[in-house]
Amino acid sequence: MSDPLKPRVPSRAPFDSQFPKEESHVRQRRTDGDPTDPGAEVSPRSVPRTDETVGERTARLERKMALAMAALKDLPPTAARARLLASALLRRDEVLLDAVLAEHAQAAMTAPPRVKR
Repeated sequence: MSDPLKPRVPSRAPFDSQFPKEESHVRQRRTDGDPTDPGAEVSPRSVPRTDETVGERTARLERKMALAMAALKDLPPTAARARLLASALLRRDEVLLDAVLAEHAQAAMTAPPRVKR
């Protein structure tokens, strides 16, 4: 009992060494979209964007957030759309704001008009 147990030395090579080594590499991004290369895809970022200043982007987001606040006041707090709008406003998520506002606008156009008494 005075000698500690020594770990056994494996008689075989480790499991990973029994298989060929897998290697990966990163392909060069293509921007021209060569039609003769079937595996080539055009990167979505290769399309030139309009030059938009930070101020213009902020103003656009603020307009959407104001629309979302107005739409949020009309919705009951338990509605799924209201929860999504609140989350989009909190995160300043422009994509989610666009999607929920578009759905809200479509639902408002197809709904029968409300009668105020």
